[in-house]
Amino acid sequence: MTLELQSRPEKSRAANPVGHRFQAGSRRRQYRRWSAEAKAEIVAEALEPGANVSAVARAHGICPQQVFAWRRKAANDGTIPAIPDGQRAAGALQAETSAPHGTSATVSTLPIAAALFQALDEAGVRYGIVQDVATLEDAFAGRDDVDLLVDKQDYPAFCAIVSQFHGLRGVSLSCYDNVCAGREDWFVPDFAQSGYLHLDTHIGFRVGWEFRKRYLAFDHSAITRWEQACVDGVSVPVASPGDEIRIAIARFAFRVWALPWKQWVAISGDWTDQVANLPSVPGEQGLYVAEYKFGRGEIVQCRIRQGKSGLCVHRGDLARLRHSLRERSGFTKAGGIADPAVHLVRKTSYLALRLLGRLMPGSVPAKRRPVVGGIVVAVVGPDGLGKSTQVDRLTQLFRWKFGCAKAYLGTGDGGGWWLRKGLQHLVFPHRRQFKAAIQRDDAEASRRSRAREGILAAGLAFWGVLIAIERYTVVRRAHRWATRGLIVICDRWPQAQRSGYLDGPMIPPKLLAVRGLSVLARFEQKLYRKMEELRPDLTLHLVSDHAVSDRRKPGEISKAAFDARMSLMAELRAQDKDIRTVDASSSVEAVNRELFKRIWMSL
Repeated sequence: MTLELQSRPEKSRAANPVGHRFQAGSRRRQYRRWSAEAKAEIVAEALEPGANVSAVARAHGICPQQVFAWRRKAANDGTIPAIPDGQRAAGALQAETSAPHGTSATVSTLPIAAALFQALDEAGVRYGIVQDVATLEDAFAGRDDVDLLVDKQDYPAFCAIVSQFHGLRGVSLSCYDNVCAGREDWFVPDFAQSGYLHLDTHIGFRVGWEFRKRYLAFDHSAITRWEQACVDGVSVPVASPGDEIRIAIARFAFRVWALPWKQWVAISGDWTDQVANLPSVPGEQGLYVAEYKFGRGEIVQCRIRQGKSGLCVHRGDLARLRHSLRERSGFTKAGGIADPAVHLVRKTSYLALRLLGRLMPGSVPAKRRPVVGGIVVAVVGPDGLGKSTQVDRLTQLFRWKFGCAKAYLGTGDGGGWWLRKGLQHLVFPHRRQFKAAIQRDDAEASRRSRAREGILAAGLAFWGVLIAIERYTVVRRAHRWATRGLIVICDRWPQAQRSGYLDGPMIPPKLLAVRGLSVLARFEQKLYRKMEELRPDLTLHLVSDHAVSDRRKPGEISKAAFDARMSLMAELRAQDKDIRTVDASSSVEAVNRELFKRIWMSL
């Protein structure tokens, strides 16, 4: 059997034609290019009586769908008889039921990837992936980007199909390097795995300076050959190695530089496999040519050779390529003079915003945000139901590509003002004395020192006001961040219905009758009424029974206190019908999937 195998080694960011970053320790997959004879032998092996298509595919390291695709193509060409519909359906069912469980295809790859690309193929959408095949395994698992090149005429159909899968479109500030005409961010969720795909969609592949990509270099029809690749059971069309290196050269033609007396410009990375697929120059050993065909029969050739540090391209050929790309896009040579200036201004703005964002988190819009804007999400529930754990997981999940921030509105171990945290550390050992002094009746109080009780009551009042001011500040900040496009996930949310429960007012109603302290109590209630007006866009209540809470955090909260909080949550849901409940009795992963789905559907 003849097998053409090309192993694509790991490349640096500069060498990757689509600018992908490799993740440390990620598993790489070999990409096989099968010859016609090898395909015919695999199809013949699958057609033998009693043969299991799935087993044959696994033996050769490909997916069963690829074998069926080769079988259909051979039948259409007349090489072998056509497969009856019933037999094709039975074979597909056999392949599906015979697939091994617990493999990387079922563990790492998001199921939505196979469903999405299958829907695009069935609709006849012309698309292809223009990135290193070695990164597709991480991309389909929701850990990397998927760079798609979609035909302009099929783009409306592409948007309609992605929308059917609850896909969201993202937007970015104009000063970022990923903003250019003909490019959009699409995000497709997988509710079963609590993840999402990032589709870096190109209607036309544009090149130029890093912050000035305005020259159309490729569209879907400009790719000379699309090849079928199967990664973890997902079959997709990918650009051939020759097209891959042509895209890389065009992309870096406006960025790389060399000393004036250097004739060859180097592009770092290992390009051995790609260069081997290019035609060589007659009489020149180790010299290859990449051709670009433009309108009116114009052809630009770039001479290439493999150097010690990477790929070397002739300087004069790069200059001619840049000139042809500008003319093809309707720009003259003089128009390229503005590119460095615009690039410098945008990059300076980008760096300034990045610095400002680090110094003042949430002060500037995120690089990517949903097109509908930001949202404030509140996760509420008694102790022991996993609020903080779920908020951390959701923040990490959305922060991968979206602007996402976490807000804490409690008084526990979460974040907060350093003044409040310091005072809390000092008075925490005496918290029982505070409660005992406030809860005594008048008869008991008459037998004790009124001065001591007054000091404790005043301290509790000031403490309640300090907590109210901090919470009011966090609530306003959360809504301010949401207006800038951030997804703000809040651990707890204040309520004004009942004092002492679920982050409500802390000053007991009894102190309203105490002279001097009534002013502080009314001020606290005023702050909570203001917070009541600033409701979150989505409120999620974690509900369960006390046994679950006690099993996760033994002794954290008594059954009476737990039931009181659950009763108050029921009152809040009766007043606000938009509050959603999530059963927290399930596993952490199941609860996280449900919360992720609720938040995604609200974007």
